[in-house]
This record gives sequence, structure tokens and C-alpha cells, in this order.
Amino acid sequence: MLHGVTLLLGLGVTAAGAQGFGPEPDRATRSEILKLREAAWRAFFAGDREAFEQVVPDELLAIGWGGGPWSDRAQTLLNMAEFIRSGQRLETLEFTRDSFQRYGEVVILYTAFRVVLVDSAGQAHTTAGRGTEVFVHRRGRWIHTGWHLDNTP
Repeated sequence: MLHGVTLLLGLGVTAAGAQGFGPEPDRATRSEILKLREAAWRAFFAGDREAFEQVVPDELLAIGWGGGPWSDRAQTLLNMAEFIRSGQRLETLEFTRDSFQRYGEVVILYTAFRVVLVDSAGQAHTTAGRGTEVFVHRRGRWIHTGWHLDNTP
């Protein structure tokens, strides 16, 4: 009897450790989403408007890690230009954890990130946070339609 209880407890621990968060996209879709996410973030920090507009549609809804009002694509492009004018540059961009959920033509990507920005005086500033990013498959390709970012200590 004790062996059966131990086995059941062991199975319970295994099941809890292998917790799923819902339906995941296939490997190819996950890879495509991660490349798209990387392209959007890097385009923003590089001030590459053309590259940003290729992956982020007009209907963008963005909530940045600094709080403040919600932004559409036009405001996000202004924020991107302001970042470039500030003299800051991206030194490090890391995504330390990713979890996916797929519902039809929508993928939600939950992520943890770390960004190191260097200001015009050469001082490095690190921001770590979490994000919820939304991707939609439209007309044969994935687009990045929204995100909500926050800071973590």
C-alpha cells in the first residue's frame, strides 16, 4: 500500500512539474513568432521605421514597461524616434523565458526579458521585465499586433 501511495505522489509531482498553459503552436510557428518578435524589438531600438512597419500593423495596441498611456503604431513610432534622438543605444536584448498559447490564428507569447541600454554618456541601464505579446496570422503571414510590458525587480 505504501508503495502505491509513493507512486501516486510521484506521479502528482511529475504532473505538476509538467504543467501546460494551453494549446501551443507547432515548432515552425514558434520559431517564426520568435523571429518576428526579435525583429520588432530590434527595429524599435535601431530606429528602423521601415522594418518596424513591416512586422507591426496599423492597429497596434502597445503598453510599454514605463507605464503611461496606451500607444498605437503612430505613437510607438514617435517613441522610437524619441529614443534614437536621446542618444541611447541597445547593448543587450535577451529573452529569458517564453511560453506560448495558440488559439486559431492568434498566438499569445508570454515572455521574460532583459534589456541593457547605454546612454550618450556611456552609462549602462538595465531593465528586466515580463511581457505579453500578441501575434495574428493574416494573409499568409504573422504580424505583431500588441504587447503589454512591465518591469520586474
